[in-house]
Amino acid sequence: MPSKKRRTYVSNDKNCLDIPALEQLFLPSPKRVLMHAGSSDCNAILKALQPIFQEQGMTETVHNWEDHGYLATYIKKNGSFANLRIHPHGLVLVDLQSFNDHTKGREEVDQLLNKVEERMKELFHGNIKRVKRLPAILRGGVIDRYWPTADGRLVEYDIDEVVYDEDSPFQNIKILHSKQFGNILILSGDVNLAESDLAYTQAIMGSGKEDYTGKEVLILGGGDGGILYEIVKLKPKMVTMVEISFDK
Repeated sequence: MPSKKRRTYVSNDKNCLDIPALEQLFLPSPKRVLMHAGSSDCNAILKALQPIFQEQGMTETVHNWEDHGYLATYIKKNGSFANLRIHPHGLVLVDLQSFNDHTKGREEVDQLLNKVEERMKELFHGNIKRVKRLPAILRGGVIDRYWPTADGRLVEYDIDEVVYDEDSPFQNIKILHSKQFGNILILSGDVNLAESDLAYTQAIMGSGKEDYTGKEVLILGGGDGGILYEIVKLKPKMVTMVEISFDK
């Protein structure tokens, strides 16, 4: 499955975030973000990088703005395309998207991106403060491996199987299997707990130091049911779980 990668060249720590907002049905491949030190000569960068894309037989469309730099789009006959965005303050982004899923296709993409990096280093005589390529994002897969956190960060799990996926009267319930974490419970898109969380659950319960036999137990929260599931094994007299849920 094709991928998406990102590489960064930076002269400072701001304006370096570029997260795709929408997931398309096609499968994007490596994305790279570059920022060189000092003020950029947008036209010089464009002319330096143009031959790399033209060698791939890609047709070019260029847009430029007096105060906002350049946007060049390169399209290949097989539907693959690249966006080259050059900002006047020094940020240069190269975004490649393709359908390539085989090893040869991935190697071709890596070679192209490596050429971009080498050309940028030549152009600025190695005066590039930071280079970063983010891991591939695989899109359009049969199994969704990406689940955002509550604060909007994207996390990829090594999910290889959908164990359960049904709607209850209250929420969507998914159980997905991960090689690293075991079965993962996801409620209405929120990752709740996994089999690997057992040690954490046991720690909350006191790691065997507390005797719950015959006692009345109150659980505040615990909506994923992990603590409830474990505590009933210890034969308490009664367990009350209070969970507050707000309607959206």
